[in-house]
Amino acid sequence: MRMRGRIVASVALLAATAAATAQTSELYLNDWSNPICYVVQNGQVIRQFNRTSFSDGPGLVVQDTIKHIGQDGGTSGREYDLNGNLLSGSYLNPAFTSCYDGATDGDRNWTVAHNDFNTNFAVLVADADWGGLAVAFVPANRSSGITYDAVNNSLWITNNVGGSDRVQQFDTSGNLISEFPINLQSGGGYGIAWDPADDTLWVPGAFGTGGNLYQYDKSGNLLQTVSPPGLGTQILGAEFQAGGPTTPHCIYQVSKVKNKANNCGLVCDVCPYVRGDLVCTTECGSPNDCAARLRGFNACRNGAACKVSADLVGCDIPPRNCKRCR
Repeated sequence: MRMRGRIVASVALLAATAAATAQTSELYLNDWSNPICYVVQNGQVIRQFNRTSFSDGPGLVVQDTIKHIGQDGGTSGREYDLNGNLLSGSYLNPAFTSCYDGATDGDRNWTVAHNDFNTNFAVLVADADWGGLAVAFVPANRSSGITYDAVNNSLWITNNVGGSDRVQQFDTSGNLISEFPINLQSGGGYGIAWDPADDTLWVPGAFGTGGNLYQYDKSGNLLQTVSPPGLGTQILGAEFQAGGPTTPHCIYQVSKVKNKANNCGLVCDVCPYVRGDLVCTTECGSPNDCAARLRGFNACRNGAACKVSADLVGCDIPPRNCKRCR
């Protein structure tokens, strides 16, 4: 099997046997009616945490941290570690309505503007920190949820409007590849998540089907239905943890961090970087494409800034613990 796309994923094609398997990966699920993120594994809620507000998600991507996009234009989503501790990242939605789900290939993030009549319910694309959010393409059917499939570099998108619930597969340019019906009653099928562990798709129920998780193979065969005790009933965002980009990037190691007061005399409560952190920036073909050193100020959560210097390590595939330069 040849890996295509940008996420490093080791995939055993167990779903080809059309047999249900244990859900060994952690599935991150955002409730819409309550600002709660649930983490489900093997049919159980293994932990949960509160998001800062209703507009903090439910659209999310999960790598080494969880990054939410603001639900509606003018609102911001926040960044959390995988245990739900609030971090410094804040991601503004500039103009779009009802960004209910998210997907990432490690370099790009996607979401769906489910109630955005101005864009005809478009699929949106941004960089890995939700910057530059813009229309990518507009499917013929109204978009509800989205996930990225690293096996074939494609997007799986749910549609639950008009009594014709379905899952559709698109390439990243918006060309339809395949589709299958899911027929979940009463508005199920807002979110969708691709599991890299077994190459299957998980669709959470919502509203009339709330509390259920439905596992499908890529041909549309329902493999199993799971009902984790304590799971919220209006899950609109769903993602498994993805890997990092597989294209080479400039990689730096932080050599100096100075907590420097801003014009108001504030200093950082916590700097985004510490000495020894790896920082990844732009794509590169060789180390010659990278600056030898980075110097700059990085914003902190309280509005202050810390001064950071970092030295070039090389041009390579970023490791999972490589932070993105903000």
